[in-house]
Amino acid sequence: MEKKIIFGTLGGALAGMIVSMAIYLGIFGGMAEEWQATHGACLKEMNMLWWIVATLLWGLLFALLLHKFGISTVKSGAIAGAWIGFLIMLIFGISNASTYTAYPWSWLPYDVIGSTVSTTIAGGVVGWIYGKVK
Repeated sequence: MEKKIIFGTLGGALAGMIVSMAIYLGIFGGMAEEWQATHGACLKEMNMLWWIVATLLWGLLFALLLHKFGISTVKSGAIAGAWIGFLIMLIFGISNASTYTAYPWSWLPYDVIGSTVSTTIAGGVVGWIYGKVK
């Protein structure tokens, strides 16, 4: 079990990170630059170590949940990952949009879509790993 969780964590974190970077730095990059011009005062320099820790914790959450769900295929992992990511980001986004002026409601659909896509792929990778690692 520990081997599955470790490989699932690493695979899910790596897949989610790569896809998230492509979405948020690539596809939504122009929007992010526009947001930074308006709300940049609330940002501080990102510490890459903590970003990696957060990514690994996200991967661990998926690895544990998908293990408990009995996931062992790409398809079932992707479906579970999509639902988990969709719901977590929807909750997080609604909370942020209703609390902070720097997180406008207009960002909510983009965050939900971006997160759902990245967690779908991460969940599929974890499912694939769980199908391969015994």
